[in-house]
Amino acid sequence: MTEKIDKYKVQAALVRSFFDAFSHGVIESQVEDPKEKTTPQSVKKLMLEHYEHIAPAFFDTMFFPLAAMNYKYEDIAALAREAQQRGDDMMALVRTACGDEAYYNAMVEEYKRNFSMLLAGRYLSNADHLEGYVRKAEAETEASVDTDRAIELTVRVVMFAYVRGLRQTGEDARFDRSVHLGQVHPLGEDARSDQSVHLRQVHPLGEDARSDRSVHLGQVHPLRGATLFRLMLDAMNILLLDEAVDFADAEAADLASLFLKVCQTQHNFTVMTDEMDRTYSELMKE
Repeated sequence: MTEKIDKYKVQAALVRSFFDAFSHGVIESQVEDPKEKTTPQSVKKLMLEHYEHIAPAFFDTMFFPLAAMNYKYEDIAALAREAQQRGDDMMALVRTACGDEAYYNAMVEEYKRNFSMLLAGRYLSNADHLEGYVRKAEAETEASVDTDRAIELTVRVVMFAYVRGLRQTGEDARFDRSVHLGQVHPLGEDARSDQSVHLRQVHPLGEDARSDRSVHLGQVHPLRGATLFRLMLDAMNILLLDEAVDFADAEAADLASLFLKVCQTQHNFTVMTDEMDRTYSELMKE
């Protein structure tokens, strides 16, 4: 694995992960029947019903990750203050976060591509995303993002977007039940939200695997561990790899092996789970 990832690829992964996670959160908060959750009719209907909520949720979720790709962490707060003093609107702030016009235009294209698919009742597959995301022009200077930072930002987007989607019911949802990043249950529809899921398989990750520590993701109206893990697997796949991973030959119950397949290394896996811990703590305070 390389230590850096092309900035266009990271940005595209962040945008796709937002729409994937936010839409699944909305659907899970309002559709009871598992068979109806991802039908084109349900996806289209709920995205149309929440049309006006998507842009504000995108801004709230994406401003910091987009800015963190282009600015030092300590400069982002000052950047936001200056923009607000100028009276910048939401999209002007996002434009500033993107760093330059080329990245802003690429972000807008990814936004339109993902949103239009949802409004048509469909999701982009990992393969379609990787084939079609906006890449740099030939004349552009290549720019990249540190892999650790890219993983951390992607984790934040997935978790914040998913929870904000779940909260679209208007209720003040709170964390009241823990779900553990771990092994045990498959990622299919029969994985139950009232059962813990543990990522505690040591053998695929080596003796240093964080088997003695859980990442606690609370239950939010309710937060379903199986869904969150599917979202995170897809996000890591499109961020860290150039081809869609085929999970057909993986043991359904061996969640650690699935994550290792997309994270590629123990280090990347640890970066991901550490950031899940930190993001969970932030979400607990919201």
